[in-house]
Amino acid sequence: MKTKPLLDREKLYSIPDLQLRGWTKTAITSFLPAPDDTRPNPFYNEGGQMKFWLKSRVHRMEKTKRFLAWKVGSADRSYAAMCAAETRTERMVEAIEQAEITIERGWSDEAIRQLAIRTHGGNYAGDPGVFVWSNRTARNTIRHCLTNYESLWRKINRGKTGRPGYERLRARVDALIDVEYPQYREDPPPIS
Repeated sequence: MKTKPLLDREKLYSIPDLQLRGWTKTAITSFLPAPDDTRPNPFYNEGGQMKFWLKSRVHRMEKTKRFLAWKVGSADRSYAAMCAAETRTERMVEAIEQAEITIERGWSDEAIRQLAIRTHGGNYAGDPGVFVWSNRTARNTIRHCLTNYESLWRKINRGKTGRPGYERLRARVDALIDVEYPQYREDPPPIS
């Protein structure tokens, strides 16, 4: 049986090459269903075959009315998705701004220290290391055990869109800790 000679790699696009040109995996499947060449994946033995398409074929496809219409629609979909993500982010920040932050008041320093010892490591699955009592340990214990931070945090999408909401939540909770337990106030970083 004769083996098919490999095409010159310089004349081919891989999936990552196509994606850099704006193609999605769905577009590749739709417009270029059969690759022009395949090769073993040099990085993953179990990774299957790498697929390649002739640049000339890709360039021809990119000039077709059907592809150009898809590309315009794709840009519109990307823009709509970006706007939706911005709206979700704004709504999460607004929700955190309006949320009531609660804190249990009146805990003694020794009671907070004992709580910190009991909860050391929290839900961390590994070895949390040696317990060290510090202002940071006290603040973390107060934040996670004596405020409603945890329940509010669960409501925030922790992906890209959730970061601004998380940062606002953290700032609001930390400001309340500073008021109610000023002995654990964090020192500002040194000015360099």
